[in-house]
Amino acid sequence: EELADPDAVPGRVDRKIVQYEDFLERVLKAELKRSLDECRQDAALLDQCRELRSNIDLLIQGNVTELETMVEVGCQFYAKAFVPDTKRLFVDVGLGFRLEMPLADARDFLDEKEACLLGGLELRKRRTAQIKADIHEALHLLDLMMDLRSGGTPWLQRPDE
Repeated sequence: EELADPDAVPGRVDRKIVQYEDFLERVLKAELKRSLDECRQDAALLDQCRELRSNIDLLIQGNVTELETMVEVGCQFYAKAFVPDTKRLFVDVGLGFRLEMPLADARDFLDEKEACLLGGLELRKRRTAQIKADIHEALHLLDLMMDLRSGGTPWLQRPDE
């Protein structure tokens, strides 16, 4: 009944426009924000991993046996720390577990962890690009529906220009 009535088309188009705008705001933009936040978190973790590996390399190359340093205790507060033996250290391996390992093993572990993080970051970047493409397509469809609502001819029915 609604299909036969040409006066009903603008009302249907208006409802579809509202649905698409709602989907764009509630779903796609929220997904994009979440995806970008996850990318930032992964990139920060990758930077920490690289910095720790670099520090381990300095300890190995400099043959450092003891170390005096500053340790963050939270909220940007630091305390002096003395490490009497640098042959072994604790490394966060994930899920709240820390393993004590020799420096060379820690460096090798961090190489593997970096490769894993890079793979995950690449997947997140691809997912983010897909979400951006979905947003672009939704905006294009909204533009076409608004053109149709304002009396324009749908682009499939336009004569070749």
